Amino acid sequence: MNLSLGIMTLTPQVTNEYFLEIAKRSLSYPIDLYLFSPQEISPLNETVEGLHFDRVTGKWEKDAFEIPEYIYDRTFYQYDMKSRQAKAVVQWLKNQKQFRFLGYGLPNKWHLYEKLKQTSLSPYFPETFLVSDVNHLLNLLVKHTDIIIKPVDGAHGFAVYHLVVRPNEILVRTTKKQGIVEQSFQSEENFLKWGEHILKQHTFICQKRLLNQTKGNAPFDLRILLSKDHAGQWREFQRAVRVGEENGILTNISRGASYLSYSDWKNTHELISWDFIEEELTSILEELPLLLEEHFSTLFEIGVDLIIGKDHSTWILDMNSKPGHKIVDALQPEKLSSLYKAPLDYCEFLSSQSLSSLKRGDF
Repeated sequence: MNLSLGIMTLTPQVTNEYFLEIAKRSLSYPIDLYLFSPQEISPLNETVEGLHFDRVTGKWEKDAFEIPEYIYDRTFYQYDMKSRQAKAVVQWLKNQKQFRFLGYGLPNKWHLYEKLKQTSLSPYFPETFLVSDVNHLLNLLVKHTDIIIKPVDGAHGFAVYHLVVRPNEILVRTTKKQGIVEQSFQSEENFLKWGEHILKQHTFICQKRLLNQTKGNAPFDLRILLSKDHAGQWREFQRAVRVGEENGILTNISRGASYLSYSDWKNTHELISWDFIEEELTSILEELPLLLEEHFSTLFEIGVDLIIGKDHSTWILDMNSKPGHKIVDALQPEKLSSLYKAPLDYCEFLSSQSLSSLKRGDF
């Protein structure tokens, strides 16, 4: 009897290339593949309306089916009622022992920092503060003069602000669809009003801005994609440098940044102590997935964002348990087949493991 694997996303689309390519490869596995939204689940009878990949036609077909035994969670939540409802259903799913997620996700950025700051990787995390109120935000800005604030549960560079104290003004910068938007406050009173407004919308963390600009004054960072193989072992799948726009804030591809080959970047930045940095990177990448699973829950893939400072220091900036995969398509398309097979290989591996070995998330 075939295994059943469901790809879960808020808006299932038959045109999604990543999902379709996984589906095509599922035909050579003893795995029946489904695509559905958590909003279409009926917890009462444990069924869902969605799509299944027909092994005869080779296409997604509408269907109603039992909730698949294995779930690949690619759900990205917004800040609306539908997302809140979907999140509640997903949490219910995670608590049901008869269903197994390939990865159970990570908590918000503040919980991650609080826990990992107590581990062996502590030196690699920039000092981070949970913004308690607008006066706390102002005090942090006055103390550090150049800071970044971002929502604890944010993704894709959403609502990230760069704040700078200058003579007689506070400058606030953020990235919108049309590019960088700047706002200048000549008085603390006006800045505090603005701060109160955004703090009503999100809970923020704050970090002193790390200097990681190119000679052309564009922000850059290192994105490393890790995933588990057919034996459940962590491996580095892809490494790249992301370069944002000139005078920009973000390195998110969805915000106009681009991928560059890591080896090409090294060759054009020969003055950097690469041997030392790569030793540190190796150590970080060996420890980080194990620490995340030890302190939180079972994972399948992680996108790790790191910054190499002007003084050659290495910093872990962010971790994402639902990373994008454009990094592979952009730099090493010959690895795409392995990328598409990875969830299927890991699903097969999970089916050979006892349920008692599973650590579930609860966030």
